[in-house]
Amino acid sequence: MNIFKRKNLMAKIVSILFALTIWVYVMSEINPRITRDEQNIPVEFVNVEEMRQNGLVIKGDIDYTIRVRITGRRDEVYRIARNQIKATADLLGYRAGINNIPVEIVVPGEVDTDYNPKFIRVELEEIVSKQKPVNVAVEGTPRGGHVLGNIAYEPTVVWVEGPESLVNAVEVVEASIKLSEEFQNVESQFPLRPLNSRGEEVQGVSITPVYANVTLPIDQLKTIEVNPNIEATPAENYEISNISVSPNRITIRGQQEIMNTIDVIETEKVTINNITESMTRTVALNLPEGVTAVDTTEVSITVNVEEIKEVVFQIAREQIDFKNLSDGLTLDTSGIPDVLQVKILGNETLTESISKEDINIVIDMEGLDENEYTIEPIIELPFLVQRRARRIELVPKTVNIKVISQENQ
Repeated sequence: MNIFKRKNLMAKIVSILFALTIWVYVMSEINPRITRDEQNIPVEFVNVEEMRQNGLVIKGDIDYTIRVRITGRRDEVYRIARNQIKATADLLGYRAGINNIPVEIVVPGEVDTDYNPKFIRVELEEIVSKQKPVNVAVEGTPRGGHVLGNIAYEPTVVWVEGPESLVNAVEVVEASIKLSEEFQNVESQFPLRPLNSRGEEVQGVSITPVYANVTLPIDQLKTIEVNPNIEATPAENYEISNISVSPNRITIRGQQEIMNTIDVIETEKVTINNITESMTRTVALNLPEGVTAVDTTEVSITVNVEEIKEVVFQIAREQIDFKNLSDGLTLDTSGIPDVLQVKILGNETLTESISKEDINIVIDMEGLDENEYTIEPIIELPFLVQRRARRIELVPKTVNIKVISQENQ
């Protein structure tokens, strides 16, 4: 009986060993142990908000990663999805400066794990908030015949918050506007970006507020005449021959609704009395509100003054032009002086421009029969002389003429 029991026990042991051998064989051949590496597993920081409430923040890049090695049976290893591998680093309790913070991982399943690095080097920096100036940068140009007006925007300063080194690197907070053939005012909100001294955007800081309200006027250009607003009176025996302004046309700018009402720009009023010589004055333009001059805000007004003079021309009796004398009649001109005088009063430029050849004395005989007549001759002069002369006088004013029939001679 004992011999039977011993044989039965031995058989059971052999069976167990055989089964174990078969299991080991099957597991090693069908479901062997393998190792799997996962690169760039992101590290999630814990207690970031609590740290921020304590006035600390991570400086620089926060995208830390580790490599995780998983070892186990093949079915266990491949059952684990990448997003099930969790790596964390707890920031609670650390101070400003460089800290070596341990990384902890959680991987589901019956597997062995290893990872590297086990510590990450994190620099914590104090959070500061500083005011920085706001600037508006405009790219492009408005439509032809238009220019940018004075930009208005608010706020002019904003609060920049973040790690001290990053906040200190912010030189200006800028809003960018791109123009393309605009001809009407631009009014809108534009996002703000923190820029360093090289014009590069500084990452890792926050801005309050994040938008700027910008009003960008688009002014119309207009070239227009200048009218000199001057009251000038010459001294006795002098005459103002001309008043001119230089430049006589200027370019102005302003909002379209204002520009549409402007046809001429006047100077500020100038009053000059008893002028005896030509003179030039620099005078400011009288620009309407909301209008500015593009090139100049002043012009020169020139007043040309000349002395009034009288010139006298001697015209011989033989030079008188008798017109329209009827046939069969002749003239007795012995009653006409040998010389007639033509006196012309005008400014110096005018009187110096007249020559004797410009003067023609005409007596119109049309309709006159045989008889004696007292006639007022006509003085013919160039048009501009007649228009600009102050006085034109013939001496004597009248002449005596006798019309005779040729039959009675």
